[in-house]
Order: sequence, then C-alpha cells, then structure tokens
Amino acid sequence: MRFKQIVTIGDVIELNMIESSLDELNKYSENPVKIISSNYENETEIIKNISDADCILLSYRTSITKNILLKCNNLKLICICGTNSNLIDIEQCSKQNITILNVKDYGDEGVVEWIFFQLISLIRGFGKYKWKSLPAELNKKTIGIIGFGAIGKLLAKGALGLNMNILYYSKSRNQEWEKKGVKYVDKKELLLKSDIITLQTPKNLKILDKNDFNLMNEKILINNTLGKAFQKEDFIEWIKKPNNFMITDIVSDFKNEFEELERVIYSNYISGKTKEAEIRLSEKVLNNIKSYLN
Repeated sequence: MRFKQIVTIGDVIELNMIESSLDELNKYSENPVKIISSNYENETEIIKNISDADCILLSYRTSITKNILLKCNNLKLICICGTNSNLIDIEQCSKQNITILNVKDYGDEGVVEWIFFQLISLIRGFGKYKWKSLPAELNKKTIGIIGFGAIGKLLAKGALGLNMNILYYSKSRNQEWEKKGVKYVDKKELLLKSDIITLQTPKNLKILDKNDFNLMNEKILINNTLGKAFQKEDFIEWIKKPNNFMITDIVSDFKNEFEELERVIYSNYISGKTKEAEIRLSEKVLNNIKSYLN
C-alpha cells in the first residue's frame, strides 16, 4: 500500500530528518513527495500546500488547526517528526478519523551527554563559571532526578558509572532501578539532599514553586523540560543567591527572559540534535508510516 501524496511541512528535512530518508519516503507515495520549507506558520499557505495530501510530515513547530483540517478532506495521517503534539487539534483529527503518530526517545542520548559535559565543566571550572571555590568531582555527589522517563533512566545509568548517589522522584516507582541503587524519595527530601537537581517533566507541568526553591541552597538545577516548570519570579529570586546555578537547553521557553542572568548556562546548540539522533528519528518516522500502511 502507498499514500497518494505525502507532503513534508516546514523544517522537517532541514532540521529533523536526514536527506537520505527522502528516497525511502518516496516509496510510500504514488506521487513524488512534496517538500514545503517556507511559510509553514501561515495557515493559508499550509492549506494550499497540503490540500491534496493524505499524509503529512511536520515538526513540533507547525500548527495544524481545526480550520486547516476542515479544508483538507484527503488527510489520513499526520506524522510528527518529534514528540510534542500540542499544536495539533487532536479533537478535530479524531472527528475526521485522522491518525496522529509521533516519535519518542530519539535525542535522549545526546541530551544526557550534554548534561554531564556541562556538569563537569561547571564543577571543575573549565568554562565561564565554577560551582564552588575549589574544583570538585561528580564522584559521591548526589543527583536528584525529577521525572524518571527515558532521559531520567539514562541519567541514572551515567551517574551510577560515575559513582554518584542517585535520588529520584516520579509519579510511579521503578523497582528495577531501585535494585540498582537508585533511591526513591519525596520531592522535599530530594531538593534538600541533592547537590544537582534535574527536571524531566511533561510540558508546562509546574513542578517547582517558591517553597521548593527555598529548600535549594547552593544547588545546580538542570532544566530539561519544554514549557515552564516554575514561575519566572521564583526562579529569578533563587538564582540571585550565591552558588546557585542553572544549566538549560537553548530551546527552553524561558530563554529570552533568563539569558542575561548570571549563573544561567545555556547550550549554544540544541542539546539533543546530533547526527545519530537524526538517524534514529528518520528510522522511527519511516517505521510509523510503514506500520500505518500495514
């Protein structure tokens, strides 16, 4: 089976998938795949370019509204070349029997490598900042992991290899990892006892409040969340205190508000965007298409 017309919208090929995947993608489209790389935020342009498509590929940046869907009667599958589906009208897709498929766990390895790189740079003083007066080691430091999904588990695996103490707080417990030496605690205990606190929580879930920040003295906070996991004002008050640091990805929703603050360390590139991540993403997107057709 094949689709009649596959269309990619926006920065899918430029930023997400490898170009060689286009050859494979064309096998599943009766007509040559259309690549629309501009005006992907313009509703009128999107409708014009996908009106004949029964399958579209898009990144998390492209919005597919109810109005777009109502004018695209041929559409059967929306393939997200990423994880987040917040910009798609899921309710309207359900009404029109349009399937939405996304991709998870393709850039996590790169994110975790970046986190440990930044941590070592900070506590040793290799970069702009040094955490304490003397260079230190990660060995025997306590890392507190809030959110124990794919990235949380990879962080725990790396921390175990570095002989760190590992605490975690999550909506559900993981007995398998607890047997490996990862300790489950409540949030308050984690914030008090951890030297390093990492956030890997769902988009826009408020996980830290003013009282939580008051428990975090001379800590390193790593923000891996999409959206805003805390109030801006609470964080700004906290980061002004001595020896508090935050490490965060360049794609953070707070970037424009925090990038001028002292002791806030941003990546200069999307931390999970590597050649290997593009390959994993491309393979998973193609597998989603094949699975749908089968």
